Amino acid sequence: MGHLHVYSAGSNARGQLGNGTVDDSSTFATRCVFPKSVDQDSKSMSASASQLLRPLNLLPSDNNNRCHQPINSIFPNIATGANHSLILFNSNHHLYGVGDNSRGQLTGATTATETTSFERVQLDLESDKYGYQVVDIAAAWETSYFVLRHKSLLIDDGGPNVAQETIDFSSQSPPAETRRPLISDVLVTVGSNDFGALGIGSLDPPTAVSSPSTPKGKEKISVSLSSIPSSQQHVLSFTHLLPPATKSSYLISSITTGINHVIVVLDVYSKDNPQQRPSQLVVGWGACRHGQLGPMSSPASAPPVAIRPSSKSPKSSQQPKLAPKAKPSTSKSNSPTPQPPSFIPTPILLQVKNASPVKRVGAGSQHTVLLHEDGTLTTWGSNRKNQLPSTNPPRVFDVRCTWNGTYLVKNASSSEGNNTSFDVLAIGSGEKGQLGRAAPSSSSTSSSSSSPAPPSSDLYPVDLPPTPDHRIRKLACGSEHVLLLLEKDADKTTDLYLWGWNEHGNLGLNHNQDVFTPLRLPWTRGGRIVDVWAGCGTSWLVVEEDD
Repeated sequence: MGHLHVYSAGSNARGQLGNGTVDDSSTFATRCVFPKSVDQDSKSMSASASQLLRPLNLLPSDNNNRCHQPINSIFPNIATGANHSLILFNSNHHLYGVGDNSRGQLTGATTATETTSFERVQLDLESDKYGYQVVDIAAAWETSYFVLRHKSLLIDDGGPNVAQETIDFSSQSPPAETRRPLISDVLVTVGSNDFGALGIGSLDPPTAVSSPSTPKGKEKISVSLSSIPSSQQHVLSFTHLLPPATKSSYLISSITTGINHVIVVLDVYSKDNPQQRPSQLVVGWGACRHGQLGPMSSPASAPPVAIRPSSKSPKSSQQPKLAPKAKPSTSKSNSPTPQPPSFIPTPILLQVKNASPVKRVGAGSQHTVLLHEDGTLTTWGSNRKNQLPSTNPPRVFDVRCTWNGTYLVKNASSSEGNNTSFDVLAIGSGEKGQLGRAAPSSSSTSSSSSSPAPPSSDLYPVDLPPTPDHRIRKLACGSEHVLLLLEKDADKTTDLYLWGWNEHGNLGLNHNQDVFTPLRLPWTRGGRIVDVWAGCGTSWLVVEEDD
C-alpha cells in the first residue's frame, strides 16, 4: 500500500515550487518539502490509498457531477497564483502555503520574504471558537480564496452532510425529511485587491507591498507562516444574493479563477422545500472589461447591482438596499456609447441564460466557459485569440482553459459510461504549442518544432498518439501549457502527456523548449502518478509510492 507524495516543476523565482530552493526546475526530480508532521500524517492517512484510488470526477457520470472532484477525495487540492502555491489535504482539511507573500496572498498578513518549503496556514475561522474547516481552495494572480464549511456539516470522510436543520448538533440524528444545511459556507479572501479580486468593494492603494528579490541559488528562508498574526482575512457571505423573502442557505459547489476574475457556483437549499434539489446561483466579481463576467457588463443590459450598506437592524441588513436602476436616456445627442466597467469589486449574480445547471467552469485570462449539465456551452469574454468555441460539439463532459485557449473533453462515441473512446478538442492561441498540434505547413515531425499552429477559429482534436484502452483521469490547464493524465483500463497504470509553453521547464521534460504535440513523460522514479495540476508556469504531480 503506497504513500502519496507531491512533485513540482517549472518557474520558482519566489520558491513557489515548494522544493526548498528558488531555482527553476525542468524535471520532477524533487519532492515538495513539508513539515515532518505532514510526512508522519501522510503515511497514516495514505495507508489505504490503494484501496481508495479511483478515477477522478471527470469521467461521464450522472447529472449531479458538478464542477470539482469531491472534497472527500484522498488526494490533495493544489492552487497556484503568479508566485505562490497552496495545497489542501482533503483527508484532514489542513492547508499549506509556499512562495511569495508580499501581498498577503498566503495568510492575509504581508511578509517581505518568501518561503521555499510548505508551511501550515491556519485561518481565523478554523479556531474552535468558530468551528469551520477549509474544503476548497483557489488562487488568482496575487489573491487566494478559501472555501470554509462548518464542521457540523462534514461527515467523517470530509464529504458534505446536508441533513442538518437546527443548531442543536447533539448526538441525536435530525429528522430524515430535513435536507437543508442550516449554516452556509463562507469564502475567505486574502492578498491583492487589484481589479477588485478580493470581492470586498474597495481597492488597494496605488503602491503595493514589495519585497526584495531573492538572490539566485539562495537556500531555504526560515519563515513560519503559522507565526504571522492574522489580519486581512476577508470573509465573504453571499446571503444578500439569495432569493428574497425565503429562508435559504447555500453550499459553495465550486470556485474558479482567471488571472483577476472569479466565478463561484452556489447550491441553494430552501427551507420551504427541504426535499427539493438545490437550485443554483452563479456569482462573480473582479476584472470584466472584456466581458468575462458575462452580459451584465454589456451596455445593452442593466447596470451591475451596487450594494449599499444598510442602517437598519441586523435582521433587515441581510437584504441590503440596491442602487436604483438607471433610466433609459431619451436624448438624441451623439453621446458616446456607454462602456462596460473594468471590474466589479463585489460579488454579483451573473446572467446565465441557459436554464440547465452549470456542471463545470473554465476561466482564462480574459474569457470564461461554462459547461452545462445538458452538454451545452456558455462562452463569455475576449475572443482575440479565437479562444471562444463557435460550435457546441456533442457529448462534452469537461472544459478547461489556459490563458488564451479552451479545451473540451468529449466522448467520441454515443455510448454512456466511462468508456475509453474520447477526444480532446482545443481552440485558441497556439503560439507556444498550446493547441497540441503543429502547423499544417510544417514539414518537421519533431514535437519541439518551431512551427506552431496558428490561432484556431474552430475546435480540432489534439494530436495525441494512439492510446488504446486508456481512460481520461484528468485534464489540467496551466497558464499556457496542458497536462493530460490517462489510466490504462486493464492494470490501472497511468501515462502523463504534456504540451505547450515550456520556458521554465514546467513540462518536466528536462529542457525548456516549447512542445507542440503531446509528449509522454518518461516517469522512471517508480510509483504511479495519480493526479496532476498546472499553474502559472508550474506543473504538479501526486505520486503513489511504496516507500
